[in-house]
Amino acid sequence: MIRIQSHRPHHTLSVDGTAPWPVHGADGHQANPEDRCCRECGRRLLYLFVRSSTWVSHRTEHVSFRDDRAVIRRVTAEFYVPDEAPIFRGDDGRAYRLVPLSVMRRKTLVNFNLSDEEGKSVVLLSLRQNQAITESMLLACADAALENTNGAAGPITGSRQHIGSFIHDVVSGEQQILTAAYKSLDDGAAAPAVLELTKHRMFRTILDRLADNFVLWVMIPAGAPRRRVLTFSCDEPLTLRYRKPGLKDGQWELGPKLRPLTRTVLFSALGLTATRIRFPVPAAENTASFHFEIDAPPGIQIVEASLLAGRPQDEEPPSLDHVKGGFPTVGLHVIEVPNGSLSRVQIGLQVVTRGWLMTSTVSSWAVFGLLLAFALHVPALKPGGEVPPLVLVALAGGIAGLIAQSDRHALATHLLRWARSLATIAVALPLVATTYIALEAARTARLQYALDAVAAVGGVIALLLTAVCLLSWWRQGKDVLSPWEQSQKRKGSAERPENFDKGVKQYHYDKPAMRVDSAEGWLREFIWDDKSENQLLDAIRKQQNKKHL
Repeated sequence: MIRIQSHRPHHTLSVDGTAPWPVHGADGHQANPEDRCCRECGRRLLYLFVRSSTWVSHRTEHVSFRDDRAVIRRVTAEFYVPDEAPIFRGDDGRAYRLVPLSVMRRKTLVNFNLSDEEGKSVVLLSLRQNQAITESMLLACADAALENTNGAAGPITGSRQHIGSFIHDVVSGEQQILTAAYKSLDDGAAAPAVLELTKHRMFRTILDRLADNFVLWVMIPAGAPRRRVLTFSCDEPLTLRYRKPGLKDGQWELGPKLRPLTRTVLFSALGLTATRIRFPVPAAENTASFHFEIDAPPGIQIVEASLLAGRPQDEEPPSLDHVKGGFPTVGLHVIEVPNGSLSRVQIGLQVVTRGWLMTSTVSSWAVFGLLLAFALHVPALKPGGEVPPLVLVALAGGIAGLIAQSDRHALATHLLRWARSLATIAVALPLVATTYIALEAARTARLQYALDAVAAVGGVIALLLTAVCLLSWWRQGKDVLSPWEQSQKRKGSAERPENFDKGVKQYHYDKPAMRVDSAEGWLREFIWDDKSENQLLDAIRKQQNKKHL
């Protein structure tokens, strides 16, 4: 039985009630941070962390748009509590099994909620408890890495405290301490044992991931059913600025923003191309079966969606799901995603044509038709003529009322912001024409030039809005069924690329896109491979066997 209590200095973790109390120096600080850690529970949790896909059977992420600034991500994980999960004694005296539910970014979670099958809240660790458990896992990872090097049960004598202090700075230190710890690695100023340890691929990969993120540990009552379904949700920011892709040479960094007048941004804002939005789904590798669902806001449809998951610069075929058509809701599915994968969902959004877009297009043609008629009959517009200029004013007022109607969702308004600007200009053209008629009625030549120019502008706007409508119809008519939809008479499906890098190009993940900053953490360097993973797991098993001997 492992006991976990509060983070106050006189409380500690213990295994079977026999672990030492933490040692404190004269200044009251803990002399050796490793003393509060439990290597046995760290080994077990490291094994569960790396092998999440073996005990998490299904995971579903459902995304909906709150507005044009944020999305709501709701995650449901179905799993069987494994026997390897260590049992803790909580502050309330009850026994709990501890399992890693997800890896979250080190940031404040907005509107976070975690509940079980019955809607009841789930017990979570405190910050200091979480840090102690995470340090225990990294210490176990250090032992396993060195086991592969020299067969020792752990770091050599005299180096254990240096490694423990370094891990403590990375996991539990404030930002300045964390930065200084990594700077000591880059400068070669860290302890020799630490520098040697960080040369191990698996240890450095897991260390880097936990330096940027934290593990969402959940405590499951030991006597409760082992089959569990937990759900958590939070708000995530939607950045409505196109960015260049951030993946380069197997490393991921946030791509730079595009300027407003670049071709990609301009065509998207006009509605000539679908608006591309990308969602990181790093937890696809933590389950045997992963499902992603997304609801389009009112007035918007999804014309294309894909899920690509695999290891960059790997020759193995990635996991893929891909659909096309006009959908209000899309579901994407992949299975058996390997650890160390880059997993992302990409969707293409467009405004439904039967709403504001169609009204604005018809109205723009009406404006153009009347302006053209006035340009062809300039003599009738002179004082005392047969056509009163106030007809144009009345037309502008009526059309303005139609075009000024807002869409049902703020995102729909944003997607066609430039098309709306053109429609607004079309509304203003009759007023411009009326002004020229009033001021230049006696000068037929100048009035003719002005009306011709105004009519030409109206025609260009009408043509552009018509092109937007036609392209929207064309995109939603290009149906591509998911490869998971199978039948005897089915012909064709999305092509599975030969490797991840070809899939990036084939499904346009190398193109700029808007993105959602996921609350779940991801890798920055994709160097994970099966050989290193198996070596780590073998070392964990050897250490476990030695303990039993």
